[in-house]
Amino acid sequence: MRKLYLISGTPAPDAPQEQVRKRLRKLRVRNDPQCARCAGREWVTATIGNVKSKLCVNCLTKGERVVMD
Repeated sequence: MRKLYLISGTPAPDAPQEQVRKRLRKLRVRNDPQCARCAGREWVTATIGNVKSKLCVNCLTKGERVVMD
């Protein structure tokens, strides 16, 4: 009987979706806030008195007021 030997092969190539995800991760700035509800990274600064809040643009267009951290 022959024995099977395990050889170290090359990893499978990334799917097109994974290539896009890797490219976007490189472009993303780590300090930017992210919306907890829709995961959007676009915001509008709303100032009421002396308080500034960053509101998610995607949620704001849907009529929701979501404050981003």
